[in-house]
Amino acid sequence: MPDMILDGTGQGYRLKVLEDNSIPVTAVAKSEMVDTSETTEKAFIFANGGIPSITTLNTITPILYVKNTSTTEVLHIHSLRSCATQVSKWRVYKNITGGTILSNQNLGLNNNLNISSATDCECTVYSGADGDTYSGGSMFEHWINDVGHSIEEFQGAIILGPDDSLTLTVEVEVAAQVCCRMIGYYRDM
Repeated sequence: MPDMILDGTGQGYRLKVLEDNSIPVTAVAKSEMVDTSETTEKAFIFANGGIPSITTLNTITPILYVKNTSTTEVLHIHSLRSCATQVSKWRVYKNITGGTILSNQNLGLNNNLNISSATDCECTVYSGADGDTYSGGSMFEHWINDVGHSIEEFQGAIILGPDDSLTLTVEVEVAAQVCCRMIGYYRDM
């Protein structure tokens, strides 16, 4: 009897092989982030939690700080989004660990993308505001937004290990309202 590939669920189905040795299949593909949200409930959205007015002009102002505090998992950053009512310069700094992480350290938003999940994120999230300062770290990425928003897609390629952090900052030449968010998910190290 020839080798057969059988349905592993016990339903008795067999795999069909066509005369050209191809196999007809129907598949469902899910992104790693969607799979994580469904299976481990560890996909999160981080946001500054408001739309602050930035009136301190031509100065780098920290708006969102996210630090991975897990000792067993890495945080993959899927995307960053920045918005402003005026042209704005956005910078991302990694590992700002100096004396001032964010001068006011107001709690930012930290929500599970799986709405029915009670799983909390192992992270620190701070929201910045006009006049806030930071120290330390090094610039990781930057872009200029026109009026409106910009989404920087990384599909999980940015990885924050234990105690790593990212900080989104904004600089405006004209007073503006701004907001930003990060989306990320956890995986074992």
